[in-house]
Amino acid sequence: MPKLGPMSVKYYTHFLMQETKPEGLSEFRGVVEVNRVMPRGDTREAAMVLARNLECDTGDIKVLQWSRLH
Repeated sequence: MPKLGPMSVKYYTHFLMQETKPEGLSEFRGVVEVNRVMPRGDTREAAMVLARNLECDTGDIKVLQWSRLH
């Protein structure tokens, strides 16, 4: 029997990202898939996931909303 890998978990996110361009802050909204359930209300860990994927510093991300989709 084949071994199943981890299922992705979808989250709706709304966040700001500080950029070095003259625009300053950019705003993003959308669905993000991660390979594990994240602790509820832990926007610090959400910012770490987003920063890693966007190749920026965690301090450049301000999570406004992060909620699991069912």
